[in-house]
Amino acid sequence: MPFVSKDTFKERLYETFGSGEELQARIDEAGLAILFSVVESQLREGVSVAAESNFDANSDVEPFRRLVEEHGVAVVQVHIGGEVDELVTKFVRRATEGDRHPGHGDEPEDADELRAKLESGLWEPLDLPGLLVRADLHEDEATIVERVRAALDEHPTSD
Repeated sequence: MPFVSKDTFKERLYETFGSGEELQARIDEAGLAILFSVVESQLREGVSVAAESNFDANSDVEPFRRLVEEHGVAVVQVHIGGEVDELVTKFVRRATEGDRHPGHGDEPEDADELRAKLESGLWEPLDLPGLLVRADLHEDEATIVERVRAALDEHPTSD
């Protein structure tokens, strides 16, 4: 199954247009627009696709609902979360290690902003029809895949 990630698109955009605070919101918006465009092109051809991002529970629901309506697809949403303190600690560690593309502008000082967004519910599961599988940030990939398979066995989708 094709897998698309907003950050992959954003990183190519940073490499093309540069980065900085003045571009951050526009590149984030463009990365998401490209993600939805690629997802739609796959669905149009009858291909299932996995899309990954820190989807916004407020603004990213409608594009998914439109895709469901237009393409009659079944949604399997995997939400990976955890305790706020642990998520913030993981962010600070990742920002300190500097392994992410520098265009993201992750700085340990952004921890308070991240905490506020987490506490506001910004990245909670999207209100979408379909199957929701909640996973914890401590679960490894194989465990999450098995949980998704078990959920699908228990509640098969039509797609």
